[in-house]
Amino acid sequence: MVKTTLHHAHPTGFALGLTSGILYAACAAAVKLWPLQTVSFFNSWFHGVDLMRIFDPTKLTWGMFFKGLVSVIIAAYIAGFLYGWLYNKCVDHCKRKGWI
Repeated sequence: MVKTTLHHAHPTGFALGLTSGILYAACAAAVKLWPLQTVSFFNSWFHGVDLMRIFDPTKLTWGMFFKGLVSVIIAAYIAGFLYGWLYNKCVDHCKRKGWI
């Protein structure tokens, strides 16, 4: 029988929130330091959408940065928490059915 490990929802959400916040801050720093190169790099992620047409470096303010940072952390925490909770529910269900 396979041993399964439960995900604790709060630490899973917290870890995803922190990871997302770090990535968000790194991305913002890259856009501030190398705006054209960074936007050009991310163009490949958006399947034909030309980000250069909508990019406005004058809108990069500290207020916008912190608003985005907080919202990304909160959204990622909720997603991680939900993932941990649903994972545990699925593990419990599979155990009851004898699948694991």
